[in-house]
Amino acid sequence: MNPIGSGVELDLVPVACAMCGSSETKLRAVFEGYDYEYRTCDNRFRFVACADCGHVYLSPRIRMRDIDRIYPRNYTVRVTETQYPAFAPFRWLKLNVLDRGWNQKVIANLRSGSRVLDIGAGFGGNLTYLAELASFPLQLFANDLKFEPEARSYLNDRGVTLIEGPIEEAQCEERFDAIICQHAIEHVIDPARMVRWISDHLEPEGVLYLETPDLHALSRYIFKNKWQALSTPRHFHVFSRKTLAACVRGCDLEIAFHGAIVEASHWPGSLRIKLGMEPHAPRSTGLLYRIISYDNFLIKSVCCMIDLMAIWLGLSTVTQALIARKPSATA
Repeated sequence: MNPIGSGVELDLVPVACAMCGSSETKLRAVFEGYDYEYRTCDNRFRFVACADCGHVYLSPRIRMRDIDRIYPRNYTVRVTETQYPAFAPFRWLKLNVLDRGWNQKVIANLRSGSRVLDIGAGFGGNLTYLAELASFPLQLFANDLKFEPEARSYLNDRGVTLIEGPIEEAQCEERFDAIICQHAIEHVIDPARMVRWISDHLEPEGVLYLETPDLHALSRYIFKNKWQALSTPRHFHVFSRKTLAACVRGCDLEIAFHGAIVEASHWPGSLRIKLGMEPHAPRSTGLLYRIISYDNFLIKSVCCMIDLMAIWLGLSTVTQALIARKPSATA
């Protein structure tokens, strides 16, 4: 039974595994479900595991002509200037503890005038925050499939050069000292092609910072088909650490760090989906929404502690982070 009721059913197409090219004859479903987040269509989707390499991907998936349909105007990245919480103590924690670490690792590879590209930048909040942390000026570039007018204005006012469209198809003569790719690789048709583009457009000793959901996250086993990190049908891939590392190394990049990070906001979102609630509805929607909200001080504290405990125990959180470097020309 379809619980969504959007009234729209999209045409879907079966696809082969993008990582090894295998076309499945007997598909093994890993996840099955609907667009629980934005209810853009009535289709039931499934993520399948490749019998040859084990990669988990969405098949069948939408046709690219319908891409705008599954990214509605209220899609979080399109309308949110930054993902940092408004409540002052947690904003400080997010910026100065949880985010500062990876930003400083990137900045350590930069110098005055270094070129930094953010893929899937949205409003560019992460990019402009990195620039604020650096003690020297940077040349900033932002990529997204399409920049909404508000985002375009925000970034232009800050001197950011925009690169619009699929990054793997971008004709760009620039070479970058750092490339940020946060929660973008899971959205593309061919991840290896994207990482190859990144590798080709990094300067020698340039650094890549990449984030994507972790297939083996603790929360995946709790919420199963209602796991918010699936973001069905917008995510085309769910990477294990093994598969992601193989993709990056296969594009001639050396991994310096690969591990779990705190990304606690998905816990209340997944719980809302599990309970049949709207994951992005405001707290004002009702009492239960006020309780199960990442804006709830108690819930936010518990969620952060769960992720920190998981990391301490060596478990995977919802997000894996990877830092890779392009070898020097003389290596």
